[in-house]
Amino acid sequence: DQVRAVLEAGRDTSLAVLIPMVSSLGEVSRVRDVLTKTAAALGADLPRLGIMVELEATAATAGTFAPAVDFFSIGTNDLTGQVLGLDRRDPAAKPALAAHPQVLAHIARVVEAGRQAGIPVSVCGDSAADPLVLPLLVGLGVDTLSVPAARVERVRTWLTDLDTPACAALAAEALRASTAEQVWEMVLVHPL
Repeated sequence: DQVRAVLEAGRDTSLAVLIPMVSSLGEVSRVRDVLTKTAAALGADLPRLGIMVELEATAATAGTFAPAVDFFSIGTNDLTGQVLGLDRRDPAAKPALAAHPQVLAHIARVVEAGRQAGIPVSVCGDSAADPLVLPLLVGLGVDTLSVPAARVERVRTWLTDLDTPACAALAAEALRASTAEQVWEMVLVHPL
C-alpha cells in the first residue's frame, strides 16, 4: 500500500525511493521487486532506488551494494555513531565527529564504490553543514550534500570558496590521522 501511494503521488515527478538502514542485498531485492511489480500494475515509471548507507557493515561492503542500486546516500549521524560507538543521543555525538579518520575511511569507501559503479553519492546528516567536515566531503568526492534549510545559504557560500584539489589533498591527509581532533586542526590550518 505504501509503495502504491508513493508511485501514485510521484507519478509526474522524477521520483526516487530511498531505503533506510539497509544491511543486506536481500532487502534491496525485495524492495526493488515490490517497486517493479507495483509500477507495472499502475502503469507508472519505475523510480530510481537508493539506499541509506548508515550502518558500518554496509559502508564496509558498499561495493557489493553498488550494482544493485541507483544511488547511495550516506547517513553520517548514524554511521558516525556506529563507527565510534556513540548513541545518536549521546552528548558527545556531534556532526564534526564525521571528520574522524575511521568515519572518513568508510565515506571514502562508499564514494569509491559509487564511482566504480557510476552511481551518485550524497551525504545527508548534519555533518554536511559543519565547516570542519564539509571540505573533507568535497575532497572525498561526494556528489550531493543535504543540509538543513536554515544552513543552505551558509553552506553554499562555503562551497563557492573551496578549492576542490586542495580539499582532496586535505582529505587524503585526514585519512592518515588518528583522531577527529587532529583532523579538525588540519581543516583549520589548511588553505582551502
